[in-house]
Amino acid sequence: MSIDQNAPLLTQNHLLAKLPSDELEHLHPHIELVSLSRGQPIIVPNEPIECVYFPVNSLLSLVTVMEDGSTVESGCIGREGMAGVPVFLDASITPMQTLAQIPGQAVRVKSQIIKEAFDRGGALQKLLYRYIYTVIVFSSQSAACNRLHHIEARLCRWLLMSSDGVGSDSFSLTHEFLSTMLGIRRSGVSETARKLQSRGLISYQRGHIQIVDRKSLETSACECYRIIKAEYNRLFS
Repeated sequence: MSIDQNAPLLTQNHLLAKLPSDELEHLHPHIELVSLSRGQPIIVPNEPIECVYFPVNSLLSLVTVMEDGSTVESGCIGREGMAGVPVFLDASITPMQTLAQIPGQAVRVKSQIIKEAFDRGGALQKLLYRYIYTVIVFSSQSAACNRLHHIEARLCRWLLMSSDGVGSDSFSLTHEFLSTMLGIRRSGVSETARKLQSRGLISYQRGHIQIVDRKSLETSACECYRIIKAEYNRLFS
């Protein structure tokens, strides 16, 4: 893959965009642009993490899988970040699953290659240390959100973060997938989505969501969205 030909696409990922040209060139021979389909697992629980992924216009979900097979989203990863954080913490496996939630493209790099680049220090290491901190903030805030906030506020937050993650106010999702990610019944998602649509905040049809009134959606979202976004912007602006 040519960096020159794909630079505009690659730099849609905010972490890659902040790398100096010499560090990006070093990764160049090892970068692969891949297409991800909805529901595709990219990191499997308790199996070696072979590659890390930098979403370009896809959205990934970090999912906690319980013994009975039920799942709850622990985090989402869009163009602001990357999947495969345990690699940089000397953990070759994780009990969590990462899968594609919104289909699209991502940059894939073998874990060994990028870990070697990380260990050399430089901008990549600094960026990933900051990003790992934002993952901790996200996880802590999400735990509080799931415990304290009602369905509508959580759904609004999730829709906004999904939009930010793919860089578009229009994206494909199903109520079934939303219910799995939010840990609530599908009927609860459907009812809440209908309310948001009736108020003109979103448009939803056949698995496709369009954010119509972003300002009102932000007002309806819980403060967790603003806290997480502000902390990310503080570290990376």
